[in-house]
Amino acid sequence: FAFPSTLFATRAPMFTLMARRLETTTESNLWWVGVLLDCVATLAGTGGKQLLRHASVTKKMRYYPMGLVFTAVIDPAFDIAAYSFAAVSIIAPMAGMVVVWNILLAPCTLGEQLTFSRKAGALLICIGTLCVGLFGNHNEVERTVEEYLALFAEPAACAYYAAFVIWSIGCLVVWKLGSPIVSGFCVGAYAGSLAGNMFTTKAVVEMFVCVMTSDTGEDGTAAASGCETNPFYTIWPYLFITISLTICIISLYLLALGLTKFEALYMITVYEGFMIISGSLAGNIVMGEAAGQPTHILLLYGVAILVILWGLGILLRGEAGPDGARARMLHDEEDPKWSSAAEGLAMVGSSSSEKGLRAAIEYDVPETSEGVDTHSREAHDNEISGSAHNVPSSE
Repeated sequence: FAFPSTLFATRAPMFTLMARRLETTTESNLWWVGVLLDCVATLAGTGGKQLLRHASVTKKMRYYPMGLVFTAVIDPAFDIAAYSFAAVSIIAPMAGMVVVWNILLAPCTLGEQLTFSRKAGALLICIGTLCVGLFGNHNEVERTVEEYLALFAEPAACAYYAAFVIWSIGCLVVWKLGSPIVSGFCVGAYAGSLAGNMFTTKAVVEMFVCVMTSDTGEDGTAAASGCETNPFYTIWPYLFITISLTICIISLYLLALGLTKFEALYMITVYEGFMIISGSLAGNIVMGEAAGQPTHILLLYGVAILVILWGLGILLRGEAGPDGARARMLHDEEDPKWSSAAEGLAMVGSSSSEKGLRAAIEYDVPETSEGVDTHSREAHDNEISGSAHNVPSSE
């Protein structure tokens, strides 16, 4: 995050800059249009992610391009349009709608089951998402390129960047050293938190709107209020676009990687939950959208974030238990990571490691709504005895 030295040299007249921000701050009466546009974006994104999941399960590669079109083209197009009507702290929580679409569609489109932990976790995430949207900042601030650069170089923003670097290193360490279950969770969590850092997208959208609503002359000056000069005559909008595209590509790649090992209802819920958290934090810290908000509104906003975390905790605990084992991970007998995961789940979910592994690797056992049918599992013990005899006992 390197900025020109002249930028920091201009930080002395910061009171003048803050006065300009206050003068150009207006309440957005069309923030609900941004919410509706992002509902369409999340629906398209959900369809795309489920197509990617379907492709990974069926090994039919033709579904990958379809999924990428929905996820990488249609979803961002509506998402970018939404940023022109609402603040980051409003649009970011709308990612929770993906959880709602998944709850409604995945059992029908992918045949995935809904356990109690999934229902409870998704409900809490949706409630938290609604509250974050209600208590978010509904104001719009017009800024020049110089003001955006100064905003992104504020001490609070730099502290956020440092914290995110530490978070990134922690996720990398856990991904390398953790169990397949924990590593998979970290992949989804990091992908979502990375995708939430779209403040550069918001900046570019506002610059574009500024140009479209201004009468710009040939020399780059603007006769109308908003853009003093055309920001696209500088390198910064293109740098912001590059950063946004890079973040989008990396987060989608990590999500696709997670979907090869985990079902959509679990992985996408984790992804969107952390996207909500990072997007809300980035909007309020980096974009300064918390400035001027009443204390009680900020407290309610923080409580809403905690509700989302609570839902994620319930989801994670339910998926880590033996009842969630089959609902969570894909069953690939040839994958050594799945074999390790099955063995680990067996040690946790059964008093006997041999019996637990026999239950974990039994793929043909019918399921109940909350997990594996234990009667059917015992009925198939003889069929899997050949697979279990190689597993060392807990003794």
